[in-house]
Amino acid sequence: MKKVITLTSLAALFSGAVLADGHLPGEGVKVTAVQSTIAEETFQTVVVNKALEKLGYDVQPIKEVDYSAAYTSVANGDAQYLAVNWYPLHNTMYK
Repeated sequence: MKKVITLTSLAALFSGAVLADGHLPGEGVKVTAVQSTIAEETFQTVVVNKALEKLGYDVQPIKEVDYSAAYTSVANGDAQYLAVNWYPLHNTMYK
């Protein structure tokens, strides 16, 4: 939870700075999140999606996949991020 709060706070701070000059870093950029089917993980993904929307990104619907497919999708560029990482359980998939 501490990581989510930190990420959200940084995104809010950064978005305020970029809004001052009228430019958003995500303008014209599509992003797609992947997550597992575990309902509790949706919260983290939605929080990150909302922050990215505020930064101007075109956030696509979340895709639910198993963890190995999620890490592979991000590595191949088919998705941009997975908001959840079970440390140390996912360490080998991350590598």
